[in-house]
Amino acid sequence: MQSVVYRKISTGLSMDPQTTRVPAHAPCPLSHVSEITEEREMTRTQRNLVDTCFEEGQYESGIAALELLRSTAFKPPPDIIRQLLYIALYPPPCHTGDEQEQTQRPLSPVKGSPSKQKQLLPKISFAPTVTASGAAQKLLFSFLRTNSPDTLFRGLPKYAAVAANECATRSEAVDKDYDQDSPIAREAMCIKDCKYCWAIVREGFIQRGKFTPLPEERRKRQTKPAVGSADDDSDNACNPAPAVVAEHAWPVLDWLLRLFERDEILTEKNSGVKFSPLLLSQIPPPRGRRGPRQDTDAPLDIMFRCTNQDCNLRRSMGTRLFTLLINLSQTTDFDANMFTAAVIARLHFSPPDVILRLITSLPKTMPILRFQLALCQRYLSGVSQSCGKVRRAKPQARARCGSPVTAGSAPSAKEGGASTSTRLAGASCNDILALLESRESVELSTMIMKYVLLVAYALVQSQATPDQIDRGWKDMLSDGRLKRAINNAFPEKGEGSEYRSTLFAMHDLW
Repeated sequence: MQSVVYRKISTGLSMDPQTTRVPAHAPCPLSHVSEITEEREMTRTQRNLVDTCFEEGQYESGIAALELLRSTAFKPPPDIIRQLLYIALYPPPCHTGDEQEQTQRPLSPVKGSPSKQKQLLPKISFAPTVTASGAAQKLLFSFLRTNSPDTLFRGLPKYAAVAANECATRSEAVDKDYDQDSPIAREAMCIKDCKYCWAIVREGFIQRGKFTPLPEERRKRQTKPAVGSADDDSDNACNPAPAVVAEHAWPVLDWLLRLFERDEILTEKNSGVKFSPLLLSQIPPPRGRRGPRQDTDAPLDIMFRCTNQDCNLRRSMGTRLFTLLINLSQTTDFDANMFTAAVIARLHFSPPDVILRLITSLPKTMPILRFQLALCQRYLSGVSQSCGKVRRAKPQARARCGSPVTAGSAPSAKEGGASTSTRLAGASCNDILALLESRESVELSTMIMKYVLLVAYALVQSQATPDQIDRGWKDMLSDGRLKRAINNAFPEKGEGSEYRSTLFAMHDLW
């Protein structure tokens, strides 16, 4: 089957340099993607090659066809992206022999009636194999090299059309031209029905079901092959709460983060503001759809799940997601104050090592340093004691805009920055000194936040322009007040003493 697909593709496609695909392992610079003025929809002939393979359950052949069709000039259809995600997220079998039992059903040599012989015909399983899931994951990453984030995101759920050209709005019109007769196409519709993309990586989102194998003769006549429910033994067991990231879904989470990061870079190149409109579209608008977005529970659940992992790669995903969320504070459509309160509420229930790892692993850009200042300042001042209730109440009085907010209104961040209702409060050197000298708590987590607060403030001062530098900062450094505050805030020996010695060494460089 795969060789037939290769022959059809090789004879049905031209070798125009604009339509020739980029090899999967060849470097594809970001500028190459951003220079594309318009991506055309795949032709009916092209996508029929893929649909035929998927309808027959030949997922590896269909994925191979998509790899050959992959191009900077053609958009992968949104329903095909959903099917690839479904295949990539399909849970692996608990036992290695499960798949072989379904696909290898030898005919019985016992003679019988014609109806009995039909029941013993070879049966076809439509369940994706582990090999097909790996191939789908690899192809999704390959699409990042050749197609824009807006194009790839058309198959995913969102709260609003966020792209400037509103390609997501146009995508479903193309999708309606094709029916959903194949089992994989119907099953993949569960991705479209989600509230946001965070749901698809949750444990149990896709159950390992039994795509009912049908005899070859009946399968040809049946319009809609039945798809069975999930395994009963896995559903009826008393299992703990599902993880926000399934064990087999980490590659897809990595793909989503890379997509948001690419969207962030392209947005900065086009508008001068570094944030991801696609990520903003995954945050639900407040009640009444007016005002900045503020409900970040779902991505924060994933972020803290990543931070608690033993694998360094998974921990880095938490840092990347945290960075993407912080960068949203540069647009007025995101409530940075409510986000800060939501993070603080979780930090109070986190061990010191998680706090240190999460805060200190962030890149040292100016927006992130300002966020660290606001986070530590509110944490140490005790404002976070009631932040959980504020976050859940979602007060509407904070909304200042008179029209429904869409994630595409990012230029407001470029023109005037964050509004007064969403802007992170700044900190003066006197505020920093007062928080350092505060002795309300001697817990290790408090000392960590004081350490991060002082380092972030020093870095902000080092990156500030001459007219933005706090004059009191230089005075504190020269008259010894800062050294005395460090000496009083951190112990000379024992737990937290390492921060004291580190800050004294940094003080001489400031």
